[in-house]
Amino acid sequence: MHIPPGCEERLRHLMKVFLAENQKLNLSAFRTPEQCWTGNVLDSLAAVEYMTQNPQRRANRWLDLGTGGGFPLLPLAICLPGAHHTGLDATRKKIDAVQRIVHALNLQNITLLCERTEILGRNTEHRAQYDAVTARAVAPLHTLLEYAAPFLRIGGCLLAWKSTHIEQELQDSLLARAELSCHLVQKHEYELADGFGRRQILVFEKMAKTPERFPRAVGEAKKKPVM
Repeated sequence: MHIPPGCEERLRHLMKVFLAENQKLNLSAFRTPEQCWTGNVLDSLAAVEYMTQNPQRRANRWLDLGTGGGFPLLPLAICLPGAHHTGLDATRKKIDAVQRIVHALNLQNITLLCERTEILGRNTEHRAQYDAVTARAVAPLHTLLEYAAPFLRIGGCLLAWKSTHIEQELQDSLLARAELSCHLVQKHEYELADGFGRRQILVFEKMAKTPERFPRAVGEAKKKPVM
């Protein structure tokens, strides 16, 4: 995975600060420097690789759904310093932990929000305001699309980290894609070392305004997905 010039030292620092925080609060299963570097940091940078290869997808406002321990949020903020990055999670302890990491790294281009996706998706300050939404290990596609689409401007894109074996999940998402006007435009495949293997980011482009009924009430997208 290519690391943008001048970023590796800051990414290594991020890894050390994150691992120290991870000892206090279970943010990630990757607990060694080698696992964290490949499984969290380099995996996050696949989005930077995709954006570099597709310069027409300029993104100044990013939103990371279910940011958890801060990946891909934190590496993206380091490697894309000219953009603003918002991390969203419904768990206060996780947001507080990421905030401590942000302070330790003195990252000025990050905003953290503790809220449910379904609630924030109806807030006019956030609805249809983002150029790119990222989601790593958040939900199946039919549910994830309902979470993400309301935040995207028309022409914006969802970058969803997925395995390379999700044929059924893709099939199950067809109705949600149609209802939410989000078209699958690219499968960005990449490979990680140390046994992590072949992976992909699915890129969905928002083609039209999200219907007002989305997002539905808290929990509805998970209990009764559009499919």
